[in-house]
Amino acid sequence: MTDDMRAGGFSAVHEAFLRATAQVEKEMSQLLALEGGWEEEYITQRLCLSVVPEVRYARFNKQQEGRVGADYIWWWVDRSGECYGCLIQAKSIKRNGRKWRIGFQHPRNTGEQLRSLFETADVLRIPAGFMLYAGDRDYRAQMGCTSPHAGRTPCGERDGAAVTLVPALVAEREIPFAEPAPWQPDRSAVEVFCQWAKPLIEVTAPGAYGRSNLYRALDLGDADPRLREFLDTDQVGARKVARHIFDIVGRMAMGQFAIAVGATPVDSGTASVFREVPDLRGHFTVPYFEHTLRGLCTELPDYVERSLAGNPPPEIVEKVDGIVLVEL
Repeated sequence: MTDDMRAGGFSAVHEAFLRATAQVEKEMSQLLALEGGWEEEYITQRLCLSVVPEVRYARFNKQQEGRVGADYIWWWVDRSGECYGCLIQAKSIKRNGRKWRIGFQHPRNTGEQLRSLFETADVLRIPAGFMLYAGDRDYRAQMGCTSPHAGRTPCGERDGAAVTLVPALVAEREIPFAEPAPWQPDRSAVEVFCQWAKPLIEVTAPGAYGRSNLYRALDLGDADPRLREFLDTDQVGARKVARHIFDIVGRMAMGQFAIAVGATPVDSGTASVFREVPDLRGHFTVPYFEHTLRGLCTELPDYVERSLAGNPPPEIVEKVDGIVLVEL
């Protein structure tokens, strides 16, 4: 019996994330009532502790590191050895009266933290993303989502909505949409959470994911011929995680597919499953195929096990606050 079939169809890892999401949602609710909010570092630590022992993680020594934040490298690895990595920065969805903020442009609206996130992800050769902490259902219910919810669950009531993932490319693209509307400063926060963020528990849910006609019209040029199959068919394991993340970017890029003709191959790195991908930028700041799929690799980097064994390389400790390894 595989892990995906354990416990009546729920994998052990998925159960761990169900448990952890419920735990941190409860703690955010308590902290809202007692203190009016929560700290991202604290919730990240509680999330990591709550997935043990099914998931392993290493939190680096703050005094040794001299950093303040909640930037963790996440790796999902399956039994084939293939894995998907992402540099994930924790962000809280904060309410000030009737306004909402995520603080993507922190500090002081300069965008310095966002630029640093992308730069570190480039060095590590993995994509960048955000983990959004969204409090409890009563807190989320006050968001002014602009989407019709006919026939589907409201955004704030989705299972696992307290902890969601969103690619940094998508969040970065949403920021300028709010700038022309100063009377609606919370647009980027609400839109990112409601339209683009995916509950973490969906990523670990049992079963295959990915069958889609979304990419049928996309000219892949001279890219790896296996890429079409990856985009069109159901995936499991690390490739399933990669498709969850890529599809969020793909939905945003859908309107840009008309310009995706004659794509030029781009080398994504020696360990990448797809060594050549289309050089498509669309309206993003970087080529989105290369940025998102460079995290899908044939093997884990050496620093992962070293870090989990208590011997993280100094160059990793300088850049991030910890590592999480999810063995699917």
